[in-house]
Amino acid sequence: MATKIVVSDTTAITHLAKIGALNILHQLYPTIYIPEAVYSELTSHGSHISGAYEVKSFPWIKILQVENVTEVKLLNETLDLGESEAIALAKEIKADVLIIDEKSGREQAESMGIKIVGVIGILLLAKRKNIVISIKPYLDHLRCSGFRIGPQFYDRALELANEKAVNKRA
Repeated sequence: MATKIVVSDTTAITHLAKIGALNILHQLYPTIYIPEAVYSELTSHGSHISGAYEVKSFPWIKILQVENVTEVKLLNETLDLGESEAIALAKEIKADVLIIDEKSGREQAESMGIKIVGVIGILLLAKRKNIVISIKPYLDHLRCSGFRIGPQFYDRALELANEKAVNKRA
């Protein structure tokens, strides 16, 4: 199987780092590319930001400069700079997948023909590839760390992972 070209926005790195699960990304994808704006979002406020240390020190997270500044400016009219650069970079380097969670960014990327996945999708893929035994502990840790997962989406993720929701809603 050929190595996939993967670009990530800030959210996945931040939240997976918060719960100590950034290694899952590396097990799925040998290299993750991030644009300079994502690197800046993670590192410009010091090392206390989850993911800051990792993007500075993990050799498998590579920073690339986006060439098409016009596209970034257009995207930045409705999206934040990190999302804008991540989408533009994914398009430029013909990424196989863009890891992005924010709804508006996902919609924009999809409208440009870019394949996307979010944090929950990463966990589901990790389960399918036997990297994790269960996604439920990760979902619970994500919820506790401030990652918003609605009850229906939480239950649907567990269903897709062939795991039962503990508190099934009526």
